[in-house]
Amino acid sequence: MDNPIDLIDHTRRCSLCETSMAEDQKFCVNCGYPEGGTEQQQSSYHARRVLKKRRGTEASKKIRSGRNSLFVIAAFTLAIGVFYFIRYGDNATLITNAILAIIYMVLGFWSQKRPLIALILGLLVYLTTIVLNGILEPETIYKGIIIKVLIILYLSKGINSALQIRNTL
Repeated sequence: MDNPIDLIDHTRRCSLCETSMAEDQKFCVNCGYPEGGTEQQQSSYHARRVLKKRRGTEASKKIRSGRNSLFVIAAFTLAIGVFYFIRYGDNATLITNAILAIIYMVLGFWSQKRPLIALILGLLVYLTTIVLNGILEPETIYKGIIIKVLIILYLSKGINSALQIRNTL
């Protein structure tokens, strides 16, 4: 017959994540909570979690603004293509801008799953478009410079935030 002492569970549970812990174990192997630590260690752990969550929330907002920038770029690009088509009958500009708008829309939707890559590609496509337009028509570099700078800033902030989130995971 089994000895009743052998049937006693000599483990305890983490008060935060309910993972089994050995009696002599100070930190939870699952979440890192200092179950056997001092009050200062436990409060420090909670403060770090709150700070990390707040940084994640702020970074998510910046990623969202970067994603929204992709959608705004798509709308502006398409609108400019339609304007040139209606005003000048320019089919080439309409088709080119429609393709670019689709690319920006796809990147905007893709940024929900892979924000870093999508935002970097969006920024590269946007900068490439500005450079190519500048080569073809140099006066376009200065047209709408404030909007161009704002879009670049929003995309850059989104990229930076995606990097921060990636580094905290």
